[in-house]
Amino acid sequence: ELSLMATISHPNIVKLMGFVEDMREGHAWIVLRWEANGNVREFLRSGEWDIPERISLIHDVVKGVEYLHSRQPPICHGDLKSLNILVDSSCHALITDFGSARIQRCLTLSDPGFSLRWTAPEVLDNGVQCIPSDMWAVGWICWEIMTGKFPFEELVAEPPIICRVVKGELPAIRDDAQLSQIKVLCSVMSDCWISNPVKR
Repeated sequence: ELSLMATISHPNIVKLMGFVEDMREGHAWIVLRWEANGNVREFLRSGEWDIPERISLIHDVVKGVEYLHSRQPPICHGDLKSLNILVDSSCHALITDFGSARIQRCLTLSDPGFSLRWTAPEVLDNGVQCIPSDMWAVGWICWEIMTGKFPFEELVAEPPIICRVVKGELPAIRDDAQLSQIKVLCSVMSDCWISNPVKR
């Protein structure tokens, strides 16, 4: 994680400040810049945010993901979700938690960053997560920012969540009052949730 973060720099990626290692105890810590607004989920719950403010957060996330995916070689984050998006004092979104990120290597379900609710169907099928799987998660981040709801928030157990994802039983985007007002965003989310990863 440290070696990867040392190579990236973008306004919508959390800034690496340093690294601390306790040689005697065998512990190590990555030091990141503190963001007082917490993650995007906490931030949205802290007040009443209008559609333009929510769209601004989505725009920031997309710019950060675009930067990662356009690197040579591309970087797959592997654990995109609202809990891994921080909000700074200027209300800009910053992608964090690169513990699952990989350069041109797919992430497997055994990796610690695997987060079921944001997981693409192909990951559940073959256990590997790559660039298109990041895009699936971007669709869910858009959903969370606009609705304030976790993916499959009404479900607790893992098997029903897996069943919904595999069957393609996703929220009706255009039925949501806020989302229905933004046709372009609805279209982007639909593209993120295409079942065939090659077409995302």
